[in-house]
Amino acid sequence: MRVFFQNKIIAVFLLLQIALTGAAHAQGRSSEFTVKKVGVEFISTPEYQFTGTQRRSDNRDKWMEIEAEFDATPEFTDELTFKYYVQINKVVFIGEVTHVDIAAGKGLYSVMYLSPRAISRIMEGKPLTPNAIEKVSVEISKQGALVGFGSWKNEKQGWWSTLPQKPGFLRNKSETPFAPLYWSRYEAIKINNR
Repeated sequence: MRVFFQNKIIAVFLLLQIALTGAAHAQGRSSEFTVKKVGVEFISTPEYQFTGTQRRSDNRDKWMEIEAEFDATPEFTDELTFKYYVQINKVVFIGEVTHVDIAAGKGLYSVMYLSPRAISRIMEGKPLTPNAIEKVSVEISKQGALVGFGSWKNEKQGWWSTLPQKPGFLRNKSETPFAPLYWSRYEAIKINNR
């Protein structure tokens, strides 16, 4: 009788472990990559000094910077793709960036931007404030499999699935005037012909 109960306890434990493992895979979670924080900032266009004709940008125009802080446990990861979802005025703006040669560590960063002109277009000339931003989330995938998720204000994964989506508005760092800045902060971006 005692052996029967021990076997039953072991069987229940194994079933519970299988169920939890299956649920983790179904959600696309991975303990290898964890999004710690998603932040939103409004920043000015950087200005550079050089010889020749100088032109100044309008520093009143702000870029929206979406930064994802994450941790990685594998010694090296060849590629990770970050997909960004930003909801403004009931429309979801999506953008994606692939990072390469990611070393294990804590406090690693990915970033995307929304330009001043895109903001003006989206907001129909009105200023964009943090209150106008409804939701912001980031998904991490590795070889097409979802391995991480994070959000700005604890949004649930998949909230964007029933809303209109617009690609082409969000820009990765290499497509902005911030490209030559902060090389030691952000993970390297994959070049298309690599």
